[in-house]
Amino acid sequence: MDQLFALLSWACALTSLAAFCYELPKLRFNAQSAALMALCVYFLFNSIAYWVDLDFLREHLIKAFDYPNITIVLVQSSVVILTAAQQVSIVHLALPAAKARKAARRQIIGFGIALAVLVFFFHAIRPEKVSTVQETVYLNIQDRDYALYMSYYLAICVIGRCQTVMFSFRYARTIRDFWLRLGMWSVAGGSGLILVYCAVRYWQILALHTEVVTSAPWKFLFWLIADVGTLLQVFGWTVPAWGPRLEDLRTWCASYRAYLRIGPLWRAVARAVPEVPLEPPGHRLLDWIPPRSLEYRLYRRVIEIRDGQLVLARLADPIAIHRLEQARWTDHEALFEAALLKSACRDAPARPVHDGILPNRRPNNISLPEEIHQLTRISQAFRLLGCERKVLPYRVPRRRRGGLSQGWSGALPRLRSDGSSGNRPRAAASPAPAPVPETETETAAEAPAGARTA
Repeated sequence: MDQLFALLSWACALTSLAAFCYELPKLRFNAQSAALMALCVYFLFNSIAYWVDLDFLREHLIKAFDYPNITIVLVQSSVVILTAAQQVSIVHLALPAAKARKAARRQIIGFGIALAVLVFFFHAIRPEKVSTVQETVYLNIQDRDYALYMSYYLAICVIGRCQTVMFSFRYARTIRDFWLRLGMWSVAGGSGLILVYCAVRYWQILALHTEVVTSAPWKFLFWLIADVGTLLQVFGWTVPAWGPRLEDLRTWCASYRAYLRIGPLWRAVARAVPEVPLEPPGHRLLDWIPPRSLEYRLYRRVIEIRDGQLVLARLADPIAIHRLEQARWTDHEALFEAALLKSACRDAPARPVHDGILPNRRPNNISLPEEIHQLTRISQAFRLLGCERKVLPYRVPRRRRGGLSQGWSGALPRLRSDGSSGNRPRAAASPAPAPVPETETETAAEAPAGARTA
C-alpha cells in the first residue's frame, strides 16, 4: 500500500504541475480573465499540496523551518487556497458576470478568514508527533485538541466542495459542448469523492474519541479516495482544452488508415493509366510514412482513382459493365466494380476501345467519407481477385493540338454531347482486336443481347 500511496501522490503532483504549466501561458492573452487566473492558482496550490508532502522534500522542509509537522499546515493551507480558487473559477462559469464578481469576492473573503483562523489554531495546538506521511495525521488526531482542529479544517473542505458540486451540476446541464460537459461532470465527481474523504475522516475521529462508532475505517482508505478525487478534478478542469484535439487525432488516424487501404487500388490505376496521377507511385513501403497534408493527399487519391476509372471505362469488358449495373446499390457492388477494373487493367494495351455500354455515373450527392468507404471496399476486393500485380500500362492517346495538358484533367477523355469520346484514336490507328478467349465467349453467350456489343 505504501507503493500505491507514493504512486498516487506523484501522479497528483505531476499532473497538477503539468496543468499549471499548460494553462499559465494563456494568461498572456487573457490577463483580465478571473476564471483563468483562479484556475492557475488552483493548479499551483494543488501541486504544492502534494509536493511538500513527498518524502524527499518533507524532511528538508522540517529541518529548514525547524518546526515539527510544518508540512501539515502547508498542505492544509494550500488546500484552503485551492478550494477558494476553485470556487472563484466555477462561479465565473456558472453565473452572470455581475453576480460572479460579487460571489467571488464573498468566497475570497470567507476563505481568507477561515485560513487565518486555521493557521492560528495550528500554532496554538502545535502537534509534535512525527512519523510517515500516512501515520502522522493518525497519531496526532488521537489528541482531542488536534481532533477539533481537524474537524474545523474538514468543515472548510466540506463547504467548498458542496458548492463546487452544486455549481458544476448546474453548469453541466446548461452546456452542449461535449468536452466541457464531461469536464464539469468530472469536477463534480472529484469533489464528491473529496466529500467522501471528509466523511471518512469524521468517522475516524468519532471512532477514536466517542463510543458512538466502535470500529475505525481502514487508514489507507481516505488517502486513496482523496487522490482519486484530485485526479478527477484535474482531469475535469483540463479536458475542455485538450479533449477536442483527440477528435482531430481520431480524424487523422481514420484518414491515414483509409490512405493505406486504397493504396493498392490507386497503384493499380496509376500503373494502368500513368497520365492520371500527378506524381508516379513510389516504393510500396513509402506508403507507410504519413505524408504532409494527409487529408489533401487522400482526397487526391480518391479523385485520381475515379478519373482513372473514367479512362479505363472504354477498355473494360462489356459483360463486366453489365454485371456491375445489375449489382448497383447492393452488397456486391464493390466486388463487381473491382472485377470491372480487373478486366480493364489486365489487357489494357491489347483490348480495343469499344462503343458499347458504359457504367453509369455515380450521383453527385455522395459525400467524401462515403466515397472513401466505397473505394476501400473496392480495393479490398481488388486484392482478393489477385490482380494487383497484373496491370499493364495503357497510354491515353494525345490530342491532335497542343498535346497532353498538364495534370490529371488533361489525361481524361472528353465526352461529346452524343456520348462519344473526343480523345479516341482514329479507326485506322486503332490496334487490331485481340482474340476473345473461350471463357469470355461462353460468358458472352450467357449475357443479354444488348450487352454483347464488343
